[in-house]
Amino acid sequence: MGLFDLFKNDKLKSQSKEENKNSSAIEVDKSKSKEGNKNSSDIEIDKSKWLGKDFELLIAGEIDIPSENFDSIMTPNSFDWIKTERNNWIYYQVGDDNFNYSFEPPGIQMVFNDEISFAKAKAIVDEIIQNIIATGQTPELIIIEKNKLYRFE
Repeated sequence: MGLFDLFKNDKLKSQSKEENKNSSAIEVDKSKSKEGNKNSSDIEIDKSKWLGKDFELLIAGEIDIPSENFDSIMTPNSFDWIKTERNNWIYYQVGDDNFNYSFEPPGIQMVFNDEISFAKAKAIVDEIIQNIIATGQTPELIIIEKNKLYRFE
C-alpha cells in the first residue's frame, strides 16, 4: 500500500463531483474529523494556526506538465520566487519559505518547510492549481493533516 492509497476510495467518490466542475479544481479536505459518536456532522479543524509541519498538500489527478513549462506552471504568479538546489533536490524559495515537489502515484505532493503558515501555502497552491487549470486539466487539491498519515519506514 502506497503512502496515499488510503485516499483512493475518497477520490473515486469525488469523481462525480469533478465531472460537474468544468473550470475549477476540486478540494478535498482530509483534516475533517468525526466528533464522538455523531454520524452526520464533521467538525472543521481550525487551520489558521497550522504550520508546514501540520499538513501536506497533494495535487491529484491526471496531470501532465511538460518539463519545459514546469517552472511557469508549477510556481505562483503573485509571489516572487527563486529556484534553488540543495542536496540534489530543486526547491522554490518564496520569501523566507520554500517548497518542492514529490511525484507520487496519485499526483504531485507539495512539500513545504515546517514554518510556513497554512494560509501562505494554500495561496501558493491555489495559484498553481489555476495555472494547471489554464492548461485544460482538472486537478484535485487534497489537504492532509500530517498526524493522520500512516508512514511506512
